[in-house]
Amino acid sequence: MTEPSRPWVILRRAAAWFAAGALAGLLYLLLIDTTSLPELIVLAAAVVIAATGFELARQQQTAGGVTARVSWLARLHRPVLKVPSDVAVVSMLALRQVVRPKRVNGTFRAVPFRCGAEEPAETGRRALAESMGSFAPNTIIIGVDVERELILGHQLRPTGGAEAIDVLGLGSE
Repeated sequence: MTEPSRPWVILRRAAAWFAAGALAGLLYLLLIDTTSLPELIVLAAAVVIAATGFELARQQQTAGGVTARVSWLARLHRPVLKVPSDVAVVSMLALRQVVRPKRVNGTFRAVPFRCGAEEPAETGRRALAESMGSFAPNTIIIGVDVERELILGHQLRPTGGAEAIDVLGLGSE
């Protein structure tokens, strides 16, 4: 396989840097919810730092060579769609706890999660399932038990079946 030409490598690095910067900038704007000049200056600095860090990590493969498939990334909308209902659930549970306290809230759940050989794609699949499974506030993913092939999570209010813990459905891949 031939090495890519120098201009192609530079163009690819620049595209990755700008993409990472755009995502970091969008996330920052979403979180701060203001466009005042001081915040925009901080935004510019945060974007440069985040994009540079991303590009350095990508070039040096410091993420342990973790990879992800496009089909996995196409499911990232699922945990985002759960956020509004989970915020309502957690808010109601917090209000109930103030009015009528319970000593124990929530439950631990274990759901089957197929684990393959230790390779970058498998590590990426587990990391994505863990991180995005904890995106909505009702569920916190504790981890994937590789030996028992389970994904372990805690829910304040138990809801749904296996899809509530393995939100992206990566355990059956």
